Amino acid sequence: MKDTPSSASAPRRARRRRGLSPTCFTLLAFALLFAILLVLFGAYELIYRDRVILGVSIGGQPMSGLTRTEAQQFLQAKFGEPEAILARYGGDAVIVRAGERMWRAYPWELGLRTDFAPVAEAAITLGHRGAWWDALGDQARCLWAGCDFGVDVQFDQTIAQAYLDWLAPQVEQPPRDASVRIEGLRVVATPAQNGRALDGAAMLERMRQHVLSQARDDLLVPFRDTPPLVSDANAAAAKAQAEAILAASLTLTFGGRAWTIDRAALAAMLRVERQHHADGAAHLVVSLDRAQLAAQLQTIAREINQPARDARLRFDPNTGALTPIVTSQPGQSLDLDAAAKQIEQQLLSGALKEKTLALPVTVTKPTIAMEDAAKFGIKELVAQGTSSFKGSSAGRIQNIRTATAQFEGVVIPPGGVFSFNQFLGDVTEANGYDDAYIIFADRTVLGPGGGVCQVSSTVFRAAFFGGFPIVERWAHAYRVSWYEPPVGLDATIFSPSVDLKFRNDTEAYLLIQPKIDLRAGTLTFAFYGTKPNRVVEMEEPIIENIVKPGAPIYTDDPTLNKGVIKQVEWAKEGADVTVWRKILVNGQVVKREKFFSRYEPWVARYLVGTKVVK
Repeated sequence: MKDTPSSASAPRRARRRRGLSPTCFTLLAFALLFAILLVLFGAYELIYRDRVILGVSIGGQPMSGLTRTEAQQFLQAKFGEPEAILARYGGDAVIVRAGERMWRAYPWELGLRTDFAPVAEAAITLGHRGAWWDALGDQARCLWAGCDFGVDVQFDQTIAQAYLDWLAPQVEQPPRDASVRIEGLRVVATPAQNGRALDGAAMLERMRQHVLSQARDDLLVPFRDTPPLVSDANAAAAKAQAEAILAASLTLTFGGRAWTIDRAALAAMLRVERQHHADGAAHLVVSLDRAQLAAQLQTIAREINQPARDARLRFDPNTGALTPIVTSQPGQSLDLDAAAKQIEQQLLSGALKEKTLALPVTVTKPTIAMEDAAKFGIKELVAQGTSSFKGSSAGRIQNIRTATAQFEGVVIPPGGVFSFNQFLGDVTEANGYDDAYIIFADRTVLGPGGGVCQVSSTVFRAAFFGGFPIVERWAHAYRVSWYEPPVGLDATIFSPSVDLKFRNDTEAYLLIQPKIDLRAGTLTFAFYGTKPNRVVEMEEPIIENIVKPGAPIYTDDPTLNKGVIKQVEWAKEGADVTVWRKILVNGQVVKREKFFSRYEPWVARYLVGTKVVK
């Protein structure tokens, strides 16, 4: 018979056959749960690897699951606009106060700004950095209790400065310089006044603290005083200086005469102006208006100024006496610049106590002064020239007499150059000249001054035969019978371009003394002085290249009766004429000079009457 198990052991074998033991089951359950948790943890880490973990918020706004870029964009959209900042930090505007004036300014106007990049970066890295147990702890903490970041408040100084730039012109007050002005004869001073300028550095610091602390009290504007450039003391000194100038009229004197610049005229030319220095300082300066002062002095100068006048003399060959025709007169001229500077200096310095000032006048001695006549050496005839004007018209004779009178008693100093035009003056009817024939272009016409060349040609002859150096001489365009013989010794003039000039090369003064003989029709110019040791000779004129004149020219004249023919030009041959002058000293030729003249041919001209007599 087989052995059978006992009744006690049979159930245990049955249980072993039905399943695991309770302990194994518990362990298996825990292993399964761990695996599930591990899978979930891995999935969580994978999902939120580059995103904000669960439970993270910024300013109360959930950020879980957002990437770095999405977080920044969300924050900018949520908190970046002024309205959002107001909503976050309250909607009250800040009162900006400057004394009694005030303005409302919102925080973002005063520089409030938020920087979202650091906040987003902190949110994205939470739970992903450090040791794994620390990261796991952060994740669990945020998941369980939540993690909130505040918005990072910033102060933008550029925005704040823009607000200051807007505010400054409304609150600042420029300083007022002390000033002085002239009202009539009164000098009025206006006191200085300090200004105020916004203290930019202090105001920026106040704005920064106000914005970062989110204060709600008034924002007071700080100021600093700005002093004026011109002080009251300087204005008082300028006022006293101006009052001293206007206390009395100014008297200017010269040569026993006096001129007054009264107080009103002084006030009109007085100036009180601000003058700046290189270091930035300024002060008031009292001065005189140079233009107005010059106008006052110009009026006085017209009464003072006079040109020097040379004496003119008459010499008596019989007695050797010199008699004045025109007395000499010194020249005097007011030095306008020196006078203006002197008046300014004396008035502005306060040195002119009596308000009387002698004018600076320059006095010039005339070249020919009466007091020097005894030293002139005028004692004998030196040279003379003669020409004939016999047969001249009355108008031509008048012009010769008028022109000759301009040279009566002229004295030329040693080394001086005589200029015919200088003494002749203007040839006009107003100066006594009549119409007579003159050369104009290619013909002779009636004009004032015809015959003046008779005088210049006669002077030229005297200078020629006196041996004086000829500086300038021009021949006529054609040969003129009044100036011959000899041919080639004429001299034309036409002021101011054509002149006759010679130099007195002697050591004595030279007196010109003309003489007109109306009966004989002659003009003589005598030069008196000290005769030099020389003899002057003229060689016979050399006439060459003779050119015959062309055919006569007839011109109709409606003013002449028909059948009348009147000759107005006479034919003359053209020629080149050379005259040689020899100067001898002790019988020896020391100089031989050539005088050349080229005369154009001149045709005869006739006027033919066409007027019909009824």
